[in-house]
Amino acid sequence: AFADWKKAHPGTLADEQQFYMVGEVYNYGISGGRLFDFGDRKVDFFSQGFNDLINFEFKSDAQQPYEAIFSKYSQLLNGPLDGHSILNYLSSHDDGGPFDKARMHPLEAGTKLLLCPGGVQVYYGDETSRSLVIPGTEGDATLRSFMNWDELAANARRNGYALQDVLAHWQKLGQFRQQHPAVGAGVHTMLSEQPYIFKRVYQSGSYNDAVVVGLDLPTGSKTIDVAGVFDEGTVLRDYYSGEKVRVQGGKVELSTPFTLVLLGK
Repeated sequence: AFADWKKAHPGTLADEQQFYMVGEVYNYGISGGRLFDFGDRKVDFFSQGFNDLINFEFKSDAQQPYEAIFSKYSQLLNGPLDGHSILNYLSSHDDGGPFDKARMHPLEAGTKLLLCPGGVQVYYGDETSRSLVIPGTEGDATLRSFMNWDELAANARRNGYALQDVLAHWQKLGQFRQQHPAVGAGVHTMLSEQPYIFKRVYQSGSYNDAVVVGLDLPTGSKTIDVAGVFDEGTVLRDYYSGEKVRVQGGKVELSTPFTLVLLGK
């Protein structure tokens, strides 16, 4: 129908993107690949016109270490799910078992969701530690509280985290992801286990994008090996601190008060 409409209205749209459809098959998980098991039969919903399915598995996968999550998702998305994708979430309006319901780990939650391969859904208040435990509510109502605008304006603290710091963390990761398709759509490769550093590389036709990310790094001075990812002399930006660095000897050196480094052009 969308193709027919575009044909009948040439030049109306600014681009020629095809219709993209996300489906919800309750309890579908990425580990099933293209198939959802009903018990008596398995159905490939990706062959029924869906480009993308909501991934109910991520909230439990988020309990795993970074590399276990990222490598699993990259392998599946570039293997049995190649040409399709999934939509990850941590919490939602009707899922009573969200990741970190008590909001004890809001920075880790944002890092795992926004740096994971695949698509992401940020449920309102994930980025501001909106409470999901509301006294007096019944059932899913506890997941649907008012947005915590007043807490954010007052820079209140929840479980030791200032809410504006939480929001800034999610914003930096989200903007990095938005500006670099390699984050969500690229192939993941771990470069170093300790400290944990990885690259993502994306190619589509003549378009190329690459990023190098370091997590749980020491504050202060850091040296990141980017050889084979970025050419000598390339000026890169750390999207977390805003600092710009130049590749010298296959490495970049920077000094920031943060434990994350998000490198890209």
